[in-house]
Amino acid sequence: MFSTFKKVFFIVALSTLVFGLIGQSPAQAQAKPKGAITVWAWKPVWDGINGAKLLDAFAAQYPDVTVNAVVYATGDVYQKLQVALSAGTGAPDVVLLEDSHIGQFVDLGGLTDLTDLVTPFKDKIVSYKFDQITKDSKIYGMPWDIGPVVSYYRTDVFQKAGLSTNPDDVSKMLDTWDDYLATCQTILAKTQLKCFAQSKANNDARLYEMMLWQQGLGYTDSKANISVDSAANIATLEELGKFWTAGVTADEQPWTDAWYADFSSTDKPVATNVEAAWMGGNYEGWIAPKTSGDWGVALMPTMKAGQVRSANDGGSTFAIPIQTQNKDASWAFIQFMVGNADNNNKLYASSNIFPALTDAYSNTALYAKPDPFFNNQVVGKVYVDVAKLIPSATIYGVHYQEINGFVATAIQKYATGAASAADALKAAADAIRSSTGLN
Repeated sequence: MFSTFKKVFFIVALSTLVFGLIGQSPAQAQAKPKGAITVWAWKPVWDGINGAKLLDAFAAQYPDVTVNAVVYATGDVYQKLQVALSAGTGAPDVVLLEDSHIGQFVDLGGLTDLTDLVTPFKDKIVSYKFDQITKDSKIYGMPWDIGPVVSYYRTDVFQKAGLSTNPDDVSKMLDTWDDYLATCQTILAKTQLKCFAQSKANNDARLYEMMLWQQGLGYTDSKANISVDSAANIATLEELGKFWTAGVTADEQPWTDAWYADFSSTDKPVATNVEAAWMGGNYEGWIAPKTSGDWGVALMPTMKAGQVRSANDGGSTFAIPIQTQNKDASWAFIQFMVGNADNNNKLYASSNIFPALTDAYSNTALYAKPDPFFNNQVVGKVYVDVAKLIPSATIYGVHYQEINGFVATAIQKYATGAASAADALKAAADAIRSSTGLN
């Protein structure tokens, strides 16, 4: 009898233990990571993380992990990381890299293979984000934010020009780049105001890259051969050139006081700007806060009617250098920031850093919320709709910085009348082939 009681007790106890473990989540069943990690990032993003109070939330969930932040200028991050990876010492545990730069570090080596950790999230992240972080079928980063491109416009300027300010109507006016040009010409004739800022002698190729991205194009073809001088790329640059020829652009260098004034002015602003979702946060936060209510968001133009009206500009990805001594805590930090829809949305709500994690878009209360800065337009839904359609393109890559420099010079030559689009891009392509060894 006593023996039978012991058997029953043992079975009950074992069952309780097993079912207790089964009922636990993986995070509960496994011990949480401990120790310190060093994270490298740049100031605007880290300010956004702090503004959304994500570090406090992380500390509450992982009280035994200490996060030491090192905030650099973006250029310093890349310079110092390259030195550290090449030397085999001095790298952080976690580093945030712009998508335009991460390809060179994946190619350089020194980043941790995160394939097993990232794969469960892969079908929840916009697909193009993996183009720059995958090598030999291995994934070397965790995508974080993206830059869905839209057309920002000043409603006060459109009204002054006698044009509709309704977002759907404006989207129709800007359906193609030729339609956009016609609208710009109307605005110039009716208001004497320029349509958008686009420097000639100091062009950074950014708008040109968005125009290529919208078409699924870039600087290389599907076989990784240089396509800078392709017929499609030349035609795209010539399309941009129509706006210079028509005299509808302001010749301001990006990220200068004169450029900021183009957006913040209440009497002589530019009428539009094609740029990513993060730019809306810049307008509202520090570039043009006094213009609240004078903005709208429409879809970007296309080269040809009927094409997808979507592109990307910017975006970033977290990576873990192989030098880390605390991979578990590093991944816990990244997963907390990137893999959690609520945390992504807190960051978007505080700073317009738009998530790559599509699960975040289901928060209708956030993305269907009217935005007073944009005349109570529901701009979040516009960003979401555009984000879902961003095509894969070959703008960013291992040699992006080098290629962008040659292309920007070519655009400047064309814009200032020193060369035709075809000749300028052909010279750039030849220089790129010679410099990179690509075909």
